[in-house]
Amino acid sequence: MSESPQASQGSQQPLSRRARREAAGDTGFRLNAIPFLILGILVVVITVILLWWFLGREEEEEPIEWTWVEDPADGVHARGVPPEDWEAGWCLSGYIDEDTAADVMDCERSYDVQVLLQDELEDEVTDGAYPGDDVVSHNANLRCEEIELSSSAIESLGAELQREIWYPTESTWNNDDDRLVSCFLIRTDGGSLRGDFLDTSGDDPEDADEVEIVDEQDDEDED
Repeated sequence: MSESPQASQGSQQPLSRRARREAAGDTGFRLNAIPFLILGILVVVITVILLWWFLGREEEEEPIEWTWVEDPADGVHARGVPPEDWEAGWCLSGYIDEDTAADVMDCERSYDVQVLLQDELEDEVTDGAYPGDDVVSHNANLRCEEIELSSSAIESLGAELQREIWYPTESTWNNDDDRLVSCFLIRTDGGSLRGDFLDTSGDDPEDADEVEIVDEQDDEDED
């Protein structure tokens, strides 16, 4: 007597959970995502640091070297002189602004601007925090306007002149420790200059000796 299908199926042992997963093709192996998440975050952080290091940091600028020629045949005493090396009385060619290098010319040749002043603000202004735009600009204008010009040089040129002033802003004051006031003489029409416009008559030692002699003579007459 043969067994019925129902009796045969009923005698089979039930499959375990693991056996059912394997039968369905599921091995039960699971990856833990947490280590991969941490690794991804580390990669992002390291990438940002490297980008900042190569792109964001400021490279130290090497000082510009230049050579002075005392009696130049072409009238150029020095080429590519950086603004921090400019001195009062110099005549500049290729001048753009206070932050760009320029050539130093013989003042009897054609040039763009003459440096009237290149000096730090007074201690009473620079002592402490940034005093404000009005205070800085007022003191810078006073320093520039008190410089006397040669009337004979102005008459010889026959053109209208003006003074261009550069002084610290709040940003350069705080970030760059900037206290420099620069004053330049330029033509209002943008043309070139020729001649020395600084009044140096009061700097002549012979004039000073003459004054002392006259003073001594006056003292003798009074006696």
